[in-house]
Amino acid sequence: MRLGIAGNGVIVQEVLSFIDEIGFQEIRICGRKQSEEKLNSLAKKYNLSTVYTDYDEMLASDIDVVYIGVLNNLHVDYVRKAIEAGKHVICEKPMTIHLAELTELEALAKDNNVMLFEAMSIYHMPAFKQLQQDIKLVGDLKICNFNYSQMSSRYKGFHEGSTTPAVFDPKCNGGALRDLNVYNIATMVGLFGKPERVSYSANIEKGIDTSGVLIADYGSFKCICTGAKDCVAPGPTTIQGVDATICIYPHVNGMTEYDVLFNDANTDTKEVDLGDGSHRLFFEFKEFKRIIEENDKKAQEQIMQFSKWSAWVIDEAVGA
Repeated sequence: MRLGIAGNGVIVQEVLSFIDEIGFQEIRICGRKQSEEKLNSLAKKYNLSTVYTDYDEMLASDIDVVYIGVLNNLHVDYVRKAIEAGKHVICEKPMTIHLAELTELEALAKDNNVMLFEAMSIYHMPAFKQLQQDIKLVGDLKICNFNYSQMSSRYKGFHEGSTTPAVFDPKCNGGALRDLNVYNIATMVGLFGKPERVSYSANIEKGIDTSGVLIADYGSFKCICTGAKDCVAPGPTTIQGVDATICIYPHVNGMTEYDVLFNDANTDTKEVDLGDGSHRLFFEFKEFKRIIEENDKKAQEQIMQFSKWSAWVIDEAVGA
């Protein structure tokens, strides 16, 4: 299986740090003509076979899968082109800005007999898979607090007016909801499914949400999802029920461990630590490759369902 990578930013470089462990037959990379020197440097460092400065040229080659790690506002066009070229697609989150776009791309992928994945790493991490089993230990759910607050290294420049980086640019579909809170939302729907109602209250600066709090109502319990790029918090995420509370450290994006704290003082805390030193993105790429090779449509459809629920939540949050 041959993999083509579109992009050369931070997330792509993270993927390149481990992708040779996944077992692709060949790995190629594509970027803008202006980035050719950087692309050649990455190709040399990570032993990539081919460098492209034309996306269409890469799609016309014999690659089987495309990984898209470009700016958010380019995702839909890049995904559509790859599908129409008959390639399986792995696209960074958020794949689309609205649910309608995601539904359209899903239908297009089915028409072209290719698989489409949103690269949301949480669902494939060993600790999350164990958490899906352990969630029953809390008993009846009451309150869940998901918090991913990470001060952006680019916030100061944006706040002071010297720069407008993509993560704070409305034209690039930036903002705390889609960049960070999306991890909380993905974890939430992966555990509990689609909520009944959603509301979002954000701190808006220069037309973009630099931080915000989303409340999801599941009827018998409530979830609070906090995402911030203008301040920081150490976590943890807590999932509270009548029998126990689960504490996830430090936040869900890098989940490797959690504790189950039982309300019964006579029951020992259950400590779960499934970190093995693997990069947090390793597990999703391993799983995507397996699903494609085995044509595991059931697994692919489950991942897509999670993506659609997340997109619905975000649509509801922004009033789309």
